[in-house]
Amino acid sequence: MRIERPGLVRQAAYEKLKELIISGRLGPGEHLGEPALAEALGVSRTPVREALQRLAQEGLVEMTPGKGARVRLLTPTEVDDVYEVRALIEGEAAFRAASRCDASGLARLEAALLELEGAEPGDYASQIAADASFHSLLVAAAGNQVLEQVFHDLDAALALTRQFSRDLNQTPETRQQHHAILLAIRARDPEAARRAALRHVKAFKDTVMARIREAQWS
Repeated sequence: MRIERPGLVRQAAYEKLKELIISGRLGPGEHLGEPALAEALGVSRTPVREALQRLAQEGLVEMTPGKGARVRLLTPTEVDDVYEVRALIEGEAAFRAASRCDASGLARLEAALLELEGAEPGDYASQIAADASFHSLLVAAAGNQVLEQVFHDLDAALALTRQFSRDLNQTPETRQQHHAILLAIRARDPEAARRAALRHVKAFKDTVMARIREAQWS
């Protein structure tokens, strides 16, 4: 994990820390001690401190006076809000993709699912990346750049929920939900695609909310 490009130390420290949060290697609520991070990255504390400040501005990290920094832990209300918007976006995206997605778009969606299903069972980072790719491709298949941009505006918030759903990406239920979306799009059935996307988002939201409540009470 060591950074060895002195000319880009600040940017590299920021990008590495962000990647560790997005991938779930640094989970919600986890303390982010500057000395330990600086040692792990092979840099001084200053670029780590600056990286944490940038990540706090993006909503991935929270800084508390006297307590330091930690990966932000969303409240159940925030999770509900995020998934409500995600459902609106992905439901509409699936609906539109069913009439707009071409053969190459379908092939990309299928490839993303194959990558997800072929990832090692314990390799959550690869599973999260493949799952994120599938959903990004789904929204892109809608052919609406504004919808796509709004979806990616949720990236930071969704990253903070993935630690609570990382073991769900390869379950039989999730596989069935993903394939139901794909089958509906292939069948050119917009309403079925919307329903399948909404069922999938709701299933993840229910689990994530329950787990975040448990984490806050523990």
